[in-house]
Amino acid sequence: MAISNELSSEIAAAMLAQKKSPQELKKLSEIVLQVHSALQKMSQHAAAERMKAGAKQGTSTDYTDYTD
Repeated sequence: MAISNELSSEIAAAMLAQKKSPQELKKLSEIVLQVHSALQKMSQHAAAERMKAGAKQGTSTDYTDYTD
């Protein structure tokens, strides 16, 4: 999840750095939240796939650090 947080922060900073009206900023913040949510889901899915792959290979690697 660290990657999703970092990308969301960078996207938010770039979008919100422009001078916008409060209504436009509200719309942009909703977009940032949607992007963050999508990236978070992708990170969780990737971690689950890594765990499945590790289980198939008979390894017991803990991937919790990748999802924080």
